[in-house]
Amino acid sequence: MCILIPVRGPLFAALLALSMVFLLAAGCNGDGGGGKTPAAGESPAGQTPATGQTPTGGQTPTGATAEIKMVAGTAFDKDELRIPAGTQVTITADNTDGFHSFAVYESEEAAQSGEDPVAETEACNSPCKKTVEVALAAGEYYFRCEVHSGSMNGALIAE
Repeated sequence: MCILIPVRGPLFAALLALSMVFLLAAGCNGDGGGGKTPAAGESPAGQTPATGQTPTGGQTPTGATAEIKMVAGTAFDKDELRIPAGTQVTITADNTDGFHSFAVYESEEAAQSGEDPVAETEACNSPCKKTVEVALAAGEYYFRCEVHSGSMNGALIAE
């Protein structure tokens, strides 16, 4: 049988303050819930952000991750990918079906006009995972599979 003892006064305030300290410490661990490292045989693409894509006034924070999957039906699992702005983000492209790649562009117009991507992976046959690293200023960008550029694309939102 559990007996509950009411806690009042200064003891209650101390316990409440202590629990808030623990909650704040847990929320500030900085790994963004990811902290994943590439599996054996994987390597980051080593792409560097284009001019004007890193925040000014200091170093770029690191450690954020995002993932997008290539799935059956020549499609991505989502048509919008959101990442933190001004942060070094490792995006994992998980190819679960077919032969695909992943590329990020300044805009759809930049991709259509043949400009170089901000970052891209090599194409690979499934199953495979490839990563790219980006640090983008706040705004909307464009991503696509270079192999299926007409049907596999979407918006990357840095916020």
